[in-house]
Amino acid sequence: MLVVALTGGIASGKSTVSGMFAAAGVPVICADELAWEAVDPASPLLEEIRRLFGDTVIDRQGRLDRAAMARLVFQDASRRKILESVVHPWVLAETERRIRELATQGHDLVIVDVPLLYEVGWNEGFDKIVVVYVPEELQATRLSERNQMESAEVAARLRAQMPIEEKKRLADIVVDNSGTIENTRSQVEALLTRLRAMAAAKTKGKVRASIN
Repeated sequence: MLVVALTGGIASGKSTVSGMFAAAGVPVICADELAWEAVDPASPLLEEIRRLFGDTVIDRQGRLDRAAMARLVFQDASRRKILESVVHPWVLAETERRIRELATQGHDLVIVDVPLLYEVGWNEGFDKIVVVYVPEELQATRLSERNQMESAEVAARLRAQMPIEEKKRLADIVVDNSGTIENTRSQVEALLTRLRAMAAAKTKGKVRASIN
């Protein structure tokens, strides 16, 4: 199985590209979705988060208040690391489990969507890493318009991540999402052809490395 990491920067359009892969029939494992499963109201992880951060990050329905938590962790790197230490091990283990399950089902290609791939050190062990790229100025504009954020909050969100130019430099493959949606789609279609060819060439029973 060819295991490909998909990452990018905030407001770079990674979710759009991820959706294109999924629409083409490629299994996509989304780390963000798994992180939400990890803090389900019935999860012991949520109780640990409540203990560490207090009731202010829990909403009236007993769920994690994502906005309140975001305000805390994007302003304080130490708190962000505490949250990551609770959630990330579970997400990593579940990602590995789903990869094994897909391999057992006969899939030869899987996309693992990890927004903070480099920041959390999960970039080892993948066959390829794809970065969805837009210039930082466009990131800031899109984030401000999408989330109705003030410039100071936009800057804080961008500072909390590795600069997009650095991610572009580290990538095996770059999808430039600074143009039209049609341009992005054509890049993804061409990339998918390449990845499927690589996956077909890697079907001789090799054992892939762990992403841990």
